[in-house]
Order: sequence, then structure tokens, then C-alpha cells
Amino acid sequence: MPNDFMSESMLARPAAYTAMPLPARPPHADLRQLRISKRESQEKFWGRFGVTQSSGSRFETGLAIPTPVAILLKLYVNGKLNDGDLQG
Repeated sequence: MPNDFMSESMLARPAAYTAMPLPARPPHADLRQLRISKRESQEKFWGRFGVTQSSGSRFETGLAIPTPVAILLKLYVNGKLNDGDLQG
């Protein structure tokens, strides 16, 4: 199922750990707003996805998000994963 972070061609590559190109509507603004709405620091928010504060900051400003992180983010945003499911 394609989504804001992934295309069908990316889903067809099961072990693809390449950086994902940014979609037409950049998710970084939405990610920053999500983090701010949760009243969390970058360190706490991104830590639950196994991402450093530094990398999380870069993702929020437009750096391509690696596929595994994008999958976790999408599941989290859609309510398929919650804070208890993620270690951070």
C-alpha cells in the first residue's frame, strides 16, 4: 500500500535500505508539527524510532528519510504502532 512516505516500487524492494526521495508534499513540516503537538524534544521523539536528535532535525528540514524509519513513522502516524510498541 503506497503512502506519503513510500511508493509501490519501494514496497516491491523488501530489503531496500536506501534513502527515500522526498514526495511532492514534503513530510518534514508535518513531522515537525507532529513532534511539537506531542510536546516532545527532538531527542525523545526521534529516539523512539532509533534515530538520533541530529538526524531527526535533518529529517524535519527536508533530508530524505531512510525507508525503515519512514515505515515506522507511517505506522505510528496511522495509529498502527504506539509509544509502547516502540523503544526509545
